[in-house]
Amino acid sequence: MKAKYIFGIIAFTASLTACTNYFDEHFLDNGHQPVVDVRSGMTYELTDDDYKMVTTYKENIEKALALDPVDSTGLQELLNIAKEKSFTETASADMYVPALLGEKFPYLDNGTTCDVSYTMREGKSDRVNEFIGAQGFALTVDDYETIWQKRGVSYLTPATLPNIPAFLTGKLSAAKISQIALISYVYSEDEPDPSEMSDFLPYELTLSELLVFPDTKRHLIHGYVGEVKSAISGRFYMVDGEASIYVYGLTDEDGNKIWKEKGIQTGDAISIIGRYSEETGTPQILDAIYVDHSTPAPAPKRAKKARHFEVVNALYQLTDEGWVPYEKEQLKAGFALPQSVYDAAGVTQITDMDIILKYLQMAYPYAAEKDIYLVAYMGKNGATADEWVFDGTDFVLSTGYITETMSFEVKNNKWIANISTYLQAKFVGEGPGKFTIHHVSLDGLNYIWRYQAAYGMTASAYVSGTNHRVEDWLISPKIRLKKSVQPQLTFMQAVRYGNVKDNPKWLTVWVTNNFTGDVQTTEWKQLTWNAELPDGSNWVFQSSGIFDLSEYNGQTIVLGFRYNTNIDGIDVPSAPTWEIQDLLVAEPAEDEGGEGSEE
Repeated sequence: MKAKYIFGIIAFTASLTACTNYFDEHFLDNGHQPVVDVRSGMTYELTDDDYKMVTTYKENIEKALALDPVDSTGLQELLNIAKEKSFTETASADMYVPALLGEKFPYLDNGTTCDVSYTMREGKSDRVNEFIGAQGFALTVDDYETIWQKRGVSYLTPATLPNIPAFLTGKLSAAKISQIALISYVYSEDEPDPSEMSDFLPYELTLSELLVFPDTKRHLIHGYVGEVKSAISGRFYMVDGEASIYVYGLTDEDGNKIWKEKGIQTGDAISIIGRYSEETGTPQILDAIYVDHSTPAPAPKRAKKARHFEVVNALYQLTDEGWVPYEKEQLKAGFALPQSVYDAAGVTQITDMDIILKYLQMAYPYAAEKDIYLVAYMGKNGATADEWVFDGTDFVLSTGYITETMSFEVKNNKWIANISTYLQAKFVGEGPGKFTIHHVSLDGLNYIWRYQAAYGMTASAYVSGTNHRVEDWLISPKIRLKKSVQPQLTFMQAVRYGNVKDNPKWLTVWVTNNFTGDVQTTEWKQLTWNAELPDGSNWVFQSSGIFDLSEYNGQTIVLGFRYNTNIDGIDVPSAPTWEIQDLLVAEPAEDEGGEGSEE
């Protein structure tokens, strides 16, 4: 029975094959349609396992090998996707994600679209990259002498700070333009006494001053007698406030023991000549020669003003004009992490980023959203730096990793990346997406640009009967045009009020390929309107016309929509309302009438 049953199935199947019009006659012609599964608006976020899976598909391995068939660089970059859990410009999502989607959604038909979110490793900013190869060092005794051009003072003062550039020129003679130096030095606001500036040693200082920055030269040192270890050989602890150091034997200039002869007692003020040493592993003063003492303990013979010292960490960069203090306009602050932070944490190198985070939280309690702070520090591999951005709530470390979304679709029964669309934002009913608003001048208002579900992104400076002079920006997310050919920007807009003459000055569109995070320090290029702005007489939406972005092929750009009624010499009798919807940055559609045609 079973054999006959199977044979019957085979025979029936063969009959279907022979009758090519069977389905047309019995299903399609009778109102039946084959099952088709087409979906739109799908979203998917890659998991950690997905990044691993991407590297295992045969078609992806073949693509990677084809990129660099000789040295297999492409294959290594593909494997790094799993290691780093991210894509790069050269190992990109559009190349390798289709294979993953083909396995996850093999049953979906042509016309299906899916927006895939993933991590992109774009690297750290150029400002941070400048710190690759940065020199980090603390000034030595010889360095101080070079800067002072004298011997005897192991710290810097206001008078000597201008000498640092010339010192660095000699110290780092092989440095190239843009080289950065993170230097550490002892600093005092007080200039030294002229007697300390002699070209002859020793010079005079207190024990505390010696211990701030010890060196091995011979000095005239003032302190007090602490615990006596041997009255015969004159070994004792010299003290000064909380500081103390071991004096390994006290003699006169001829080497004779003089402790008992001089009648030195605990608590006496004492002056000696000696040199700092750690030869035995313990800080001490060697070659100690007695100068004088007094009992009871008054101040040293020649009273000195107490000098405050601090260790300063400073940044310098080599420019065409020589070494200058490090400064970047687009930063809220760029600085070397203070020594007090290292001391408080009990470290000499920073490996825990929470140390820097806590310092920023304490030092900049009034940071504004989008403020960028570059912090240079000594890490485990030497001088380095990181950028932190205040997101409105806390400081966030810029790691060089960002989240991106790319559209994929099924065409010819195969998943492909829709790389001809670079940015699409409907706004209406969907929110502002990743667009952000940057205030410059609000004239007392709470906002100019805002999202309204029924209208999209809207901006107006008219509030409660008053037309305000303001400047506010709507900023796009980064737009990658790495594989673009003829990218174009279009959007729908409505303009109400204002006037035909001034609206084109007040409502403008800009582009940059180097957004700093601050609209005022970014170098922008204004895009030219290729269609007339709505005349302000109604709320009818019109096309913006086409803005050609092909000048930026191969680059990453940011768009800025500037609402600016704060222009000198122009009154604001009527502030316009500007509404934007259906924004698109993409290649021209196939059915467009060629370059310059409008949607």
